[in-house]
Amino acid sequence: MLPTFSRKPVFGYKMIAFSTVAIALLGFSVWAHHMFTSGMVPWLQLPFMIITMVIAVPTGIKIFSWMATLWGGSIHWTTPMLFATGFLITFTCGGLTGFFLAAVPLDYHEHGTYFVVAHLHYVLYGGSVMGLFAGIYYWWPKMTGRMYNEVLGYWHFWLTFIAFNGTFMPMHWLGLLGMPRRVALYDPQFQFWNVFATISSYVLAGSVLIFIYNFAMSFRNGKIAGPNPWGARTLEWMISSPPPYYNYKKIPAVLATPYDFGNPLPYIGLEAAAGAEEATPTAESHPVPTH
Repeated sequence: MLPTFSRKPVFGYKMIAFSTVAIALLGFSVWAHHMFTSGMVPWLQLPFMIITMVIAVPTGIKIFSWMATLWGGSIHWTTPMLFATGFLITFTCGGLTGFFLAAVPLDYHEHGTYFVVAHLHYVLYGGSVMGLFAGIYYWWPKMTGRMYNEVLGYWHFWLTFIAFNGTFMPMHWLGLLGMPRRVALYDPQFQFWNVFATISSYVLAGSVLIFIYNFAMSFRNGKIAGPNPWGARTLEWMISSPPPYYNYKKIPAVLATPYDFGNPLPYIGLEAAAGAEEATPTAESHPVPTH
């Protein structure tokens, strides 16, 4: 989505791929950072602390590569792009707070507090649900053949983004002030921010109703999307929307790498807009540019 809506080649493609593999491998060895306060012997805490901090390096490479992809691009602020950007912001915040929890001395203070609740939701909601919403908005035209209402999509994003931060951001300083998690009663000094977070959580839940209404109406009355409404270059956009059950009758001609927006090519996929079963360009109709 980031190269599609910034109209730029993805920055550092190979490094992103290598970083993904590194995160997967290191991920097998960081699990004990959840157990620093369980009575683990100090000599065993040290390697898990170091590995947990090291995993931030490939994660940071991916974040900076995605940001460099956006830098200087011709950005189209569609709803999926907004959610993809929201993912970058919230996931990065979650990663930064996770770096503090990786340090054993700090974890002893923060482990049983609301700081951990805030960190968890910035990683899981910001890093997963934001990405999930971005993906649904992005591939909805391909799945259904119809466009959603962009204005409702904007409302959904901004209510989600603001209410999410209003719900979980205050939990960081509540935790640093010592408010424990998993309690029904808390010190009166923490009441304001708890009420603020509760109201924000209701707004966050209510924003999902906009999402449901938007796609229910889109499924019935949405504008016909055509084969490739985003001008994307990955293969799923080279056939009609929604795709036929057999996908491709013949092997499509691949004219460029999926993220090579730096190499101008003819707009691919327009053939299906006339109602054809699929749009499979040929090398003769769209010759590969030579340099």
